[in-house]
Amino acid sequence: MKIMARLTLKEILNNKKNFTLCFISVLLSCILLFTVGLAFSTIRQNQINSIIDNYGDYHAIIYNAKVSEKTNLENDIVKKYYYIYQIENNLYGISDNFDMKIEGDLPTNNTEIIIDSIYADSLKLKIGSTLNLNGKNYKVVGIYQKGLLNFTLDNIILTKDVEVDNYAMFFVYLNSYNDMNLDFDILVSKFNDASIYKNKTLISYFDKTDDSPANQVYILLTMFLCLILAFIVFFIIYNAFSISVNEKKKKYAMYKSIGATPKQILYSVFLESLIVLAIAIPLGFLLSLGFVSLILFIINNMLEGIASNIYTLEVYPIFIFISLIFILISTIFATFSVARMASKINIIDEVRQNKKFKYRKSNKLIKKILGIECLISANNVTRDRAKYRITTISVVIGIILFLTATTLLSIALYNTNKFDMPKYISLYFNLEDLKNTTKENIISDVSKLESVDNLMYYTSEFYKFTTKNEFNNLTMNNINYIYLDENNYNKIKNYYNISNDNPLLINQIDGKQVFVDDIVTLDIIDFNTNEIKETINANAIKDFGPLEELDKMLNLSMIPTIIDKYYEDSNDSIRIYITANDYLKLDQEIKPIIESDNIYYTNTYVDNYNSVVLSNCVKLIIYLILLFITFITVISIIGTISASLNLRRKEFAILKSIGLSNKQFNKMIFYESLMLSLKSLLFGILLFILIVSIFIKITMINDATYEGLLQIPLNIYLMPLLICIIGVILIVYLSFLIATYKIKKDNIVDVLKYY
Repeated sequence: MKIMARLTLKEILNNKKNFTLCFISVLLSCILLFTVGLAFSTIRQNQINSIIDNYGDYHAIIYNAKVSEKTNLENDIVKKYYYIYQIENNLYGISDNFDMKIEGDLPTNNTEIIIDSIYADSLKLKIGSTLNLNGKNYKVVGIYQKGLLNFTLDNIILTKDVEVDNYAMFFVYLNSYNDMNLDFDILVSKFNDASIYKNKTLISYFDKTDDSPANQVYILLTMFLCLILAFIVFFIIYNAFSISVNEKKKKYAMYKSIGATPKQILYSVFLESLIVLAIAIPLGFLLSLGFVSLILFIINNMLEGIASNIYTLEVYPIFIFISLIFILISTIFATFSVARMASKINIIDEVRQNKKFKYRKSNKLIKKILGIECLISANNVTRDRAKYRITTISVVIGIILFLTATTLLSIALYNTNKFDMPKYISLYFNLEDLKNTTKENIISDVSKLESVDNLMYYTSEFYKFTTKNEFNNLTMNNINYIYLDENNYNKIKNYYNISNDNPLLINQIDGKQVFVDDIVTLDIIDFNTNEIKETINANAIKDFGPLEELDKMLNLSMIPTIIDKYYEDSNDSIRIYITANDYLKLDQEIKPIIESDNIYYTNTYVDNYNSVVLSNCVKLIIYLILLFITFITVISIIGTISASLNLRRKEFAILKSIGLSNKQFNKMIFYESLMLSLKSLLFGILLFILIVSIFIKITMINDATYEGLLQIPLNIYLMPLLICIIGVILIVYLSFLIATYKIKKDNIVDVLKYY
């Protein structure tokens, strides 16, 4: 074995090209599988960080306990604990070691407090504000997120006071999540009338016995994706090592002729793969760290101002271990398959270089239509189909992955874009709920913002109506009554040259005229009392004139609509509709206004923008993964074709010696690449259709969803297919060109002499 080891190492040093090809294939495979592990590890940890920010990092809360019972927690399974104890009503004191993630500071005396964020918003309190409780003033020094003390504890106020033996809640951290069940329940049983709340959302990422095993879900997803990719990796690595073995068959035959056993040949191939793995695994892991970090950097920049948390790279050992296991399994199986092939080499066949193949009669029709070059290519492909089997499999896998990912993504984007939500910006508030400002101040402050072009305010009500006027095709008796600000109300009146004081009535529903008369008399009826609220004469107008924006939000074409001037003594709810030149800038400028009082803000432009950005992030990740897999597949294709053509140098030299020109050689290569491409496309598309059909069957898609898929325009499905067909033909042809670049320059005599 020592001799074979020395020979293998010497062969690696002398033939660096083959070793480099094997190394690159294994390295790219390592990067791919490690990236999967790191991706799920990062997603999992960032989910945990989000849970901790919103719900706290404690493992459990013990309720209905006394402060004096804290000695029960002096136990080996408890890592640490802190507690809060009741002073009066919803005012609680904190223990000396109280530890919670808050905005601001913890209270240091009994005049300072921290309150939850929802309570602070409802009372319009900020850090530094003063709150009066039971006749005593407290300074707000911190604000904690609602939920950190559990959602069942509403509006809890925390301070630092002299500890008393009152009702307390203990927040407990355990040394191990495995202690969370039986051992912890036994511990809690020592408390009198105590009950437990377990932070199951957090525990689910660690405890395998929990009802919602999120950690197991992530592990299974990692294993499933690694299994799929390992299948691809197997063929890529098998491809690379089979190329190496094919080019060294003659040497293996020579080794066997001087006494090398099949076991020693197996050992030689495995030794080479172990050397490759020893270098590729650590380097692949480091490069995958850089690759994932780059993706996270791009995503964080895209989600800046949208996502509350920054995504950070995390390494969770079990996910990396799963990736490593699949790397080793796929590499060992691929190497073993190639090593068996190497160990079965026949000495005589390899020395004589005359491996038999089945004779197939030439097709004269091909020669007549496409020439001798196409006939040579067809004979080469049909007489030895195993030659390009691995290459075909690599291309087919790439086709299936590309078509599956792009088609599903295209369908998802089509369904998302089909439902286009109305885009508008509005503020909403009740006049009676305003404490710190007025309607006039709000309108004035908003109109002064740099990003605001125009605004209008209104209030609306729904009533029933009756009329003696004639109308066409109107079956409903509901009416939308809008009270519009005077400035915009006058714009509509001026648009129609209306001089009287009558309200305006939209006289078109879905583009059709409703009322026959120009002046319509209506009895406005209250829904609750069914009494006539008022009787009005309204000017019937064809459309909404210069205020089409309001129609987008209220959809005024659905029912009859009255537009009247807003009355300043109204106590109704007000909505302000804003037209902005920069909706993202407005989103930042308007924050001080909406935070000043009970004002509700809606900016569907920003919501839509955020949705698009999130969608782009998903697309980016899918395309990067797809691009990386495509890159690996392309490298594998180039390597396979290059090795295959290199073994045929003698054949090409003979063809050139009998008069094959470079032009004819190029045509022959083109036809051969085209045949390989079409064959791969045929199998790839058929398998893709089969996989999609099985997926639809397994997921039991209902008839409505299936019909919805059928209604999607054909071009949605055709575009990925056309890209795939053109891409495969170009990639395979370019691979042939790259592989034959040096072969074209070969000297016929030298090739016939040495090959």
